[in-house]
Amino acid sequence: MTDYFRTHKVPFSRMQFYRYKARLGAEGISGLNDGRSQGNYRKLTPEAEGFLRGAHMQNPALSLTAMRQLLQEELGIDVGLSTVSGFFKRAGEAIVWPRPSEPERRTTQAGGFEIVAALALHLGWAEHTSEIIRHAVADFQSTAAYQRQRVSKDRKGRQDGRFTSAYNLRSDVRKQRFASVEEKRERKNYSRMALFRVSPAIIGRKCLGILALPLTTLNGGIRSANSALGNTLEHFCGFNYQHHTLDKFLRDLKYLGLAEHLLRAQVGYWQKIWRELGEKSELPFLCYYVDGNTKALWSQKRVKKNKVTMLGRVMGCLEQVFVHDAFGHPVYLETYAGRGEMGAYVLKLMEKIEDSLEGPGPTLTVTRVIVMDAGSNGVATLRAFAEQEQYHYITALDDNQWNPNKVRVLGRAKRYEYDKATLRDCQIELEDSREKGYLIVVRAVRIDWDYGKTTVLITSLPQETVGPSLVVKAYFSRWPHEEQQFRAMKSFACLHRVAGYGKKKLPDEKAREKQKKFKEQIKKLKQKLAAPLEAIAGLEEQLVRALDKQRQIHSRCAIVKGRRIVNKANQVKLESLAREIAQCRKQIRSVETECSQDLKRLRKSEKQWLGLQGKDFLYKIDVELDQIMTFFRISLVNLCCWFLLECMGKTSMSLSKLLHTILMLPAEVELTKEVRRVKLQRNLKDKGTMAKLEPALQKLNALGIKHPDRRRIEFSLL
Repeated sequence: MTDYFRTHKVPFSRMQFYRYKARLGAEGISGLNDGRSQGNYRKLTPEAEGFLRGAHMQNPALSLTAMRQLLQEELGIDVGLSTVSGFFKRAGEAIVWPRPSEPERRTTQAGGFEIVAALALHLGWAEHTSEIIRHAVADFQSTAAYQRQRVSKDRKGRQDGRFTSAYNLRSDVRKQRFASVEEKRERKNYSRMALFRVSPAIIGRKCLGILALPLTTLNGGIRSANSALGNTLEHFCGFNYQHHTLDKFLRDLKYLGLAEHLLRAQVGYWQKIWRELGEKSELPFLCYYVDGNTKALWSQKRVKKNKVTMLGRVMGCLEQVFVHDAFGHPVYLETYAGRGEMGAYVLKLMEKIEDSLEGPGPTLTVTRVIVMDAGSNGVATLRAFAEQEQYHYITALDDNQWNPNKVRVLGRAKRYEYDKATLRDCQIELEDSREKGYLIVVRAVRIDWDYGKTTVLITSLPQETVGPSLVVKAYFSRWPHEEQQFRAMKSFACLHRVAGYGKKKLPDEKAREKQKKFKEQIKKLKQKLAAPLEAIAGLEEQLVRALDKQRQIHSRCAIVKGRRIVNKANQVKLESLAREIAQCRKQIRSVETECSQDLKRLRKSEKQWLGLQGKDFLYKIDVELDQIMTFFRISLVNLCCWFLLECMGKTSMSLSKLLHTILMLPAEVELTKEVRRVKLQRNLKDKGTMAKLEPALQKLNALGIKHPDRRRIEFSLL
């Protein structure tokens, strides 16, 4: 071999010669065949290739890893994933890698809730609310309350950072549990508050969770979000929050006093959105409707009271003063413990929201009219309006306030342009009940309805520019633009529910003054009636002794078949006692007749004084948390109204019907890498609503709304 290689040109080396020689001895002449046309050295034999092809045809979903394992288990051939992939590429059956995953599918009891969540994301409500909270938190960090906070940790009653039952038994905790938020802020450790550390995205997500509470609690029917329907929070806001997490978030907002920040900031936000819809008013002036919503407050403590019309009784309550615009959208509100004096506060409310209502640029010269109900027609309110020129008012007179003798000028009769009635423009005099003799002259519109009823409105609008028909039209638009909104919010967004509250104990100065007043009256009357009272006391003492003797005899006598069995001796005694008792009573009446008026005043004063005992203090209810919750409830109502106006073609559907016919529809949520498909289940019993819902969902899809997880949201109706 060495000589041959020296004398001949051989196309392989000496080492390759020995390899060929060994292969020839082992496999014969076939072992020397050139296999490079088949890929040189190949681990995949034709049998292995046929096995792979058959496995792929039987189950196309098999991955490369699974086929590699089958090849090793069945044929004992160990190859890499690239070898298996290369074979399928040569065979024209390339396997896509990574394999496309199947969409994740989930079911939800109320898939329609996702419509509200999608609108909150599209209109930027979640981001806007999160930004308000973030700015307010940043401002609070520069305050003295945050700088002097208690940094040390209070570990009494805790174990491994967790609260135990011993913590709730602490006397200071039990005493402060229902204390006023003002008192709790003094001891609050703000360094432990999670709101200072979370990101804006998490704040927005929790705001969406609070927004859904009226839906997940069925209009406040239950008090917890941990119910079965509460699991829809996972789809609504992207995380299935526990109820205590949302409760702690609300308490943090309450401690920071963010109610006014939220309410003021939402004014300009919603006005901008409503202007984009291009709504047009039928009136030639800018109209605002002001009214109160009284919510019953059940408490064993003595709190401020007012008449709760919904229950028809005088009891503890919170009153919310709302301002609605000319289209029925709630603009601003404030909550008061007890009675809210709407007439006294309305101008202050308008001053607070004036900047937001005007917007940037120069002040617009627009006639603004505030429409109030008859409860706000006090002369003090009318005098306050007369002292300024920016706002006009329209309100009504009660039936007992209309007196034809007070009419100064009575105009000609005109027909009402919008209904069946006759109108008369006139001027009347009104007297201030708090300042006797003080008169003001106001314009009035008398309405004589064709069905027989008479209504009188008063206004500060000039007769030369605004006719009586427009005045009446503006006032009676209160029902669709305000009263109907109250009814809708109570049935849909639990506006009538009182959120959690604390109480602050305050001295009741009025009750103490009345106690002092009645005590002095009682003292004077007793001095004046000293002799008659002494005579009455002696006769009453004699009467008591006689009645006691009569009672003793009655107790010793048996009653048989409905009759008292009395012997002769006892019968004589009873007759004598009866004459004595009658004589005493007659003498008492005779004495009382001589001084009846003074005696009645004395007994009335004593009764009133006794009724005021134990009423030296009054509890003032915190309204901070209730205003925060009302902010979220109003936002929910506005989002649903936007959906009805923009997507449902301005349908007349009520919010309660929207909840039960659309928002409560079950759905299947299909999640892919880029799309979140919400497939609402069609209600075959309500074909009319389903026919309106389909184009509404198409409009939503055209908006290209994205979920917080960056998936595009698509709605469909199965």
